Amino acid sequence: MRPQFSRSVFLRGALGIAVAGVGFAGATRLPTSDATPDTGSSGANAGDLGSASGSSSGSADPKWRELKGKLRGRVVLPGDYGYPGVKEVFNTRFDNEMPAAIVQIADAQDAAATFEFAAANNLQVAARAGGHSYAGMSTATGTLVIDVRRMQGIRAEGGTAVIAPGHTLYDIYRELDRGGLSLPSGMCPGVGIAGLTLGGGLGNESRAHGLTGDRLTAATMVLPDGTITEVSATTRPDLFWAVRGGGPHFGVVTSFTFETIPATPKDVVRLTFQGEEAATVIAGWQQWLRSAPREQWADVSIDADGEGGMHCWMQLVCPAGAGETATAELVDAIGVAPGIVEPRSLSHMDAVLYLAGGTADQPRAAFTNGSDIVADLTPDTIGRILEAVARYSSVGGTGWVQINALDGAIRDLAPDATAFPWRSHAALVEWGAYEPIPHESALAWIADAHATLTPDSVGAYINYLEPGDPLSRYYGANYPRLATLRSLVDPDNRIRSVLTA
Repeated sequence: MRPQFSRSVFLRGALGIAVAGVGFAGATRLPTSDATPDTGSSGANAGDLGSASGSSSGSADPKWRELKGKLRGRVVLPGDYGYPGVKEVFNTRFDNEMPAAIVQIADAQDAAATFEFAAANNLQVAARAGGHSYAGMSTATGTLVIDVRRMQGIRAEGGTAVIAPGHTLYDIYRELDRGGLSLPSGMCPGVGIAGLTLGGGLGNESRAHGLTGDRLTAATMVLPDGTITEVSATTRPDLFWAVRGGGPHFGVVTSFTFETIPATPKDVVRLTFQGEEAATVIAGWQQWLRSAPREQWADVSIDADGEGGMHCWMQLVCPAGAGETATAELVDAIGVAPGIVEPRSLSHMDAVLYLAGGTADQPRAAFTNGSDIVADLTPDTIGRILEAVARYSSVGGTGWVQINALDGAIRDLAPDATAFPWRSHAALVEWGAYEPIPHESALAWIADAHATLTPDSVGAYINYLEPGDPLSRYYGANYPRLATLRSLVDPDNRIRSVLTA
């Protein structure tokens, strides 16, 4: 999820566009939306286990009482005190969803008992940690939610960190920083370590140290049949392969063991260019990446201004003291001088907060996102990315695209070494639009962007998944192996998915 800098944290004003299909030709401007949340979608049938409509009938059901009696944690049902708050996820579009129950587990045994209960009562299960899934994976009407956020604890020793799944990235950065340690993970502080790791985990340390999942050395998992197992390179290596990029499709992880990296101060430089220079900036950035040290990282953002134009800006992150030289080399590769250069020298934790938009506590918001993976950023590819943004801007849209590199240490592993497949590709292209743009209008804009980039796109990133997509879109050549393992581990599709098989 993308940090914000020049505007209010996380939110962007946006104008909606209502366009049938994927073409924008002839579209007209529309007024802003009030960003009313979506109506809750239907999930697995909760049968006779109590209403999901807000009544308290579920609390009296003997089956729910039996489950409560088996747990150290807490079961929260519709009608129970606190249910409205407990069921919330970060994206307000999903506020109308009504899970059958939220089980706030205390340990792996609680997760096992909950899976067994779900199987006995024909309920789908969704795991929740940070609750930031773009597609609302951790909530749905009628679904039994296993909430791991009460599982807390971080222990670091000798370069190894054992982390409970209930922590956010900011929790982990702050705690590990006390010992001069860190992890290569994302920049949005409220995101949960569990979901990020399971999907891969990209951030400003990825060129130097790889994905978050690449630093994983072991985990404890609870499988859909209630089995508790350790996974590592030597124990259940099939599952160890899957949890490093395979998403939440195999079970609930109750403990992660990581190899840490040093926590170091950073130079962070923001560079702003004219919108019409965006193609030159992207091409020059690609050229710079070919020779830039892995410890230097930068991305490119293009914002639609809602008036037919675009804003173009970059973030450069590098070791403290290297900012001036790195900036000069980046600008030289681009061949165009930025209009504004804003350098900062920051401690490790100050850099974490700055890249998060200045706060560790971002407000909940309604947003819609999607992604494409491109094998190369040719002039034609760059032109199509900018064409999609400009067309959206011309009808009043103020969404954005962020382009992140998939190089450096990410490529140290073979594409089939883990479930994350995109290790020989140029870039992740993320599309996004925030409230008050209506969700349907945002979907139309992202669909248009996907259609425009069809000649270049080879897939998408699982942590930016889009409902209704085939699972194969996110795994490329790794899909057959992943699908086979999934059918063995979860033959009844107990774990909820918003993707098609």
